This record gives sequence, structure tokens and C-alpha cells, in this order.
Amino acid sequence: MTISAAVLGRPIAHSKSPLLHRAAFQALGLHGSEYASYDLGADELEAFLAGHDHEVGFSLTMPLKEQLVELARAHGWDLDDTAGLTGVANTLVRSASSTAVANTDVQGIVRALAPGLTTSDTEYGDRATILGAGATAASALLACHELGITSIEFLVRNPDRARRVLELSQRLGITATTAPLRRIEPAAIVISTLPAEAVPELQWSPDFHSGVALDVAYAAESGFLRAAEAHGLIPVEGTVMLVEQAVAQSEMFIAAAESQNAEAELRNTETADGGDRRTRDSARRAAITVAMYRALEDAPGPVGD
Repeated sequence: MTISAAVLGRPIAHSKSPLLHRAAFQALGLHGSEYASYDLGADELEAFLAGHDHEVGFSLTMPLKEQLVELARAHGWDLDDTAGLTGVANTLVRSASSTAVANTDVQGIVRALAPGLTTSDTEYGDRATILGAGATAASALLACHELGITSIEFLVRNPDRARRVLELSQRLGITATTAPLRRIEPAAIVISTLPAEAVPELQWSPDFHSGVALDVAYAAESGFLRAAEAHGLIPVEGTVMLVEQAVAQSEMFIAAAESQNAEAELRNTETADGGDRRTRDSARRAAITVAMYRALEDAPGPVGD
């Protein structure tokens, strides 16, 4: 089995997606598989997808994430909840019978935060704080919902721009408020969705004793995470989210490619209810994860999606 996939966006030269996915292909012995990169804007996406129908899937970065959701709705593609609820998507896959669109940033955030939450004993276990209210904040909101959060405070410069996340919070049954981007109150989860240069010097409540903090930016040094750690929170770098969302993408690419392969599809059907498939999938995820982290560690320079 071989896989042909690519990352799309603008600018795209900085993207580490080719590095990560090629490392996964190599680790799994998928020789002959390809992962390319294409620079294109939102107004070029529909024509590009129509003209590149041999790829099993695509990773998408800015400025294409919202446009992909619009195209999915217009063409009747399968739109999972991560994309449908947030209004943004970063993954398209083509299986034997359908085209599906998803937002693996949500899984990336969940997987990045979950280990710290299991070891962090906090009295604010149902509360989260999210810096920002844009597309990534919507993904962070949905991830927090999956982790059991019921109350979220969005720290924003302009409350009018928080309408989307406030409406989504209401749909999810989460109590949500906005506050100025000045002070962080105690919470089990604190997530910065802002570019590193846009995070101001913040006041942290002295009542913090534990929790988990994630900076989705991939800056080499995060003042936000340094401050979080100083106040007792477990810091999680944006590279963890970067890798974990890419792992989820890679699993989707492989599953789609297998569905296009009649022999592999038969094998999957035979083992669908058995432990063999679960064991195989677990081992494959572990191999992909290790390969991607190693590739990122060996790569020079700053990282990006």
C-alpha cells in the first residue's frame, strides 16, 4: 500500500507537516508513499481539490480551514462534529466510498492536555480559561468540552469577536464568559491560542496551585508557559498539540488508503471485532507518534503546522 497526501496553505514553506508525515510513512514501511506541499489561497482551494483527485488526503492550514468546511457543506461531504461545530477543518480524506472532513486540532488538544489532567489535583476541575476567541479557540473549546469542562472564561481584547465561541459554548451546554486580557483566575486548564508576540504580560491569581497550561504557539520560548509553571501548572508546549493532531491525521490517511485497497479492506473486515485489529492500531499509533516526535527533535529551526 502506498499513500499520496499533501499539506495546503499560504504561506506553506514553514510547515513541518511534510517532515512529520514522511517520518510516519517511513516508520510504517510505506515505501513509495508521498507527502507534498502546495501554496494556495482560499479562492484556489475548490479548483485545486477537483484537479488533484489521486491524493488520499490533505492537511490544511491557514487560510483554508474555514473554506474547507464551506466546501464540505456545498458538496455534501461527510463533516464530522469537530469540523461542523467549530466551523474549521484541517483534514480531508478520500476513502473508497466518500470524502470526509475533520478538525484534528481538537484531538491534538485533548491528547496534549489529558496526561497532565490525570496527575493534576485541582479544586477547579470543571473550569478552563482560553486566551483568544478565534478559530483555534473554537477548537480549544470543543476539546475542553470533551475533557469534561463545564465553565470557560475567554480572555479577549474585543468581546464582540467572541460571539462564535460564546454561541458554541451555549450549544455545548458550557457556561461561558468574557473578560479583558489582563488577569488569569484559577482553572484546571489554561490555553493560549494567541500568537506568541500577541500575549501581553498577565497577572496570575495567587490561588493557583495546580492545573495544566497549553500554548498552541510553537515559539521556542514561551513566556506564557514559564509564568504558568511558576504558578504551579503543568506546562505543555505547542509542539505536543502539533504532533498529536498530525498523528490523528496520519491515522485517517492510512484508514482511507486501506479502504481503497480491496485486499486490506477484506483483512479489516475479518478482524473488525477482534483484538488483533485493536492491537495493530494501537501499535501503529505508537510507531507514528514516536517517529514524528523524533523527526521534530532532529529538525533545525522553529516549527509550524
